[in-house]
Amino acid sequence: MFSGLGTRGAIATSICFAMAVLAWGTVFYGHSVYMDALMRQHGWSAALISSAILLFWMASLPGALCVGILVDRFGPAPVVAIGGGLIGCGLLVLARINTPWQLYVVYAMMGFGYPGLAAAAISATLAPWFQRGFGVALGIALTGASVGGALLPAMIVRNSTAVGFEATMTTAGSWVLAVIAVAVVSLALLGRPEAARSTSAVPPRFSMLAVLRRGRFWKIALAAAIGLGGQVGLLAHQVPMISMHLDHVTASLMVTVVAVASAAGRLLVGVFSRYLSISGLAAASYILHGAGIGLLALSTEVAGIIAACALAGLVVGAIVMLPPMLVREAFGTAGFGRTYAMVNVVMYILAGLSPWIVGMLRDASGSYSSGLWMLVVMEAVAAIILMWPSGRIARP
Repeated sequence: MFSGLGTRGAIATSICFAMAVLAWGTVFYGHSVYMDALMRQHGWSAALISSAILLFWMASLPGALCVGILVDRFGPAPVVAIGGGLIGCGLLVLARINTPWQLYVVYAMMGFGYPGLAAAAISATLAPWFQRGFGVALGIALTGASVGGALLPAMIVRNSTAVGFEATMTTAGSWVLAVIAVAVVSLALLGRPEAARSTSAVPPRFSMLAVLRRGRFWKIALAAAIGLGGQVGLLAHQVPMISMHLDHVTASLMVTVVAVASAAGRLLVGVFSRYLSISGLAAASYILHGAGIGLLALSTEVAGIIAACALAGLVVGAIVMLPPMLVREAFGTAGFGRTYAMVNVVMYILAGLSPWIVGMLRDASGSYSSGLWMLVVMEAVAAIILMWPSGRIARP
């Protein structure tokens, strides 16, 4: 499975698994939990909190662009230290805020740190270790996202009910800082593969401008951005959205349904990626996710909501996992960190705009219906872009 790298490759994958647990469990899936808590605690509107989420993703752009470069040159340890430190400190402060400007500061801080723990850092960390089996290793590492999403949001909601939101977030932030400290020391001791050390500077022939001129880059970037935007637009509002039909504790458990389904889907994609077209897998994932969102828009009872969350969740992991695989397939490993960073910038722009627009539509209409159907259309468009014949512009 680890292509002959043995223990060190397994350790690298395990560290990335822990990073994914924290990144997705406390932030990516956590947004809807915090939105629900802050709306209840302060009476803030969905649009206001959605604008903070937009700021989160905009603040992620510098990190998304720099993470691959920094990992390529200096290794992952300093990147993980900065990213995890900012997220952990942000969680410690989140429950103590009482004005919107404080909310914006905290979300900007966590946003800047997020790429240091998420897919950009994970894929750049693993790429040098796996000449073959990269998809399987990435699938295993990103299964941590499902574990984090399945456990942490529900635990935060339940613990908040028992001891309060402030005490819960203090505990969560402290645990993040403790785990990150262990991960950073482990990465520093692990070092990097000989091939990565000998090519830590991007090869002279690599040109970011040349990559930006290629139609294949924009095909991947736009499809991935629109697909991720549809996903984030759903997940950022999932708890308050479902709370309109169910109680907020049960609504938080729907995050667990999505995360558990995504674990199975992510592992399946990791296996299928060895035998099937990566583009075809990605397009199918966007279609399935859109179908799940459409079913959620039509559902008001528990059974229908569970089915919709399971269907949408089945490909949540794939939508995050497949873009780096598409980039590696199209451009190879030389300068992978920089190329994927540029794709990430495009992805994060739509990841921020989508939940903000959904929040605006919700406050304007009093319902999430129009926002959900917008997300369905986005997923369909992403699939069409990825499968549209490319002609000459997409050739290497």
